[in-house]
Amino acid sequence: MMMSNALQQARILYQTPTALVMQTTAGVFDKFADGDLYGEFNVGLHVADEPSGVLVRRAALLDYLNRFGDVYAINWLNQVHGDALVNVGDQVSLMAPSADALMTHQAGRALAIMTADCVPVAIISHDKQAPIACIHAGWQGLVQGVIAKTVSRLRQTHADTQFFAVIGAHISQNCYEITHELADSIIAQIHDSQLTLLNDHKLYASIIKNGSSEGKCSIDLTQLTKLELEKLGLTVFNDVMPCTYQDAQYYSYRAQTHAKKSATGRMAMVVVKLA
Repeated sequence: MMMSNALQQARILYQTPTALVMQTTAGVFDKFADGDLYGEFNVGLHVADEPSGVLVRRAALLDYLNRFGDVYAINWLNQVHGDALVNVGDQVSLMAPSADALMTHQAGRALAIMTADCVPVAIISHDKQAPIACIHAGWQGLVQGVIAKTVSRLRQTHADTQFFAVIGAHISQNCYEITHELADSIIAQIHDSQLTLLNDHKLYASIIKNGSSEGKCSIDLTQLTKLELEKLGLTVFNDVMPCTYQDAQYYSYRAQTHAKKSATGRMAMVVVKLA
């Protein structure tokens, strides 16, 4: 199968002989230009792109993963901005389940999360027998504790394993303005659910700052994700996390909405255990 230029630009976020975390890009793309909705490598079937083209790109991604080891399937989700987790076993489902996190013990079965501003999080370890997970964490999922619930499930079978996180490209604080009312609601829900080690005042100071628009503030999803992982005792492997709004290689729902585009493509974070 001919390899897409966008796949050649895919970012390897973590790689060992037994595990791989990768994030695809949009390839050659201008998210602000008229007429260019999908770039080169949209993998989302739900964004009004031609389905046959999306399936060809997903097949190309599977083919590309096999350069790193034996990978026989990619599992996808119908993402709903919630906290549900799907534990993938031996059976391959033809229908994508509605959830926002995937986990598996199976080697060779890739887990894929689609994003276009939200935070993609892979949970892995150095234990070859332990499960892996991939999480779609927008602010709704972070408020609902999708990371905590996923890590809890991973630890049910491997309580003594030291898991760690890899975070992919997502929107930065300077590009993500919300209302003060929403910010207050987010802080209150996270504090009430005890998802971080901070009290409400310190949490607000840590992740919220005044925005550039009147009546708006900016939220730091990177910091919020790290704080929730810290509460769980997980470190973050990588330091560099590009901003999807600013980096030309990534889709951004917010940027393309600001550009008055009718649709936005999706990248994929893929995590896989290699035999």
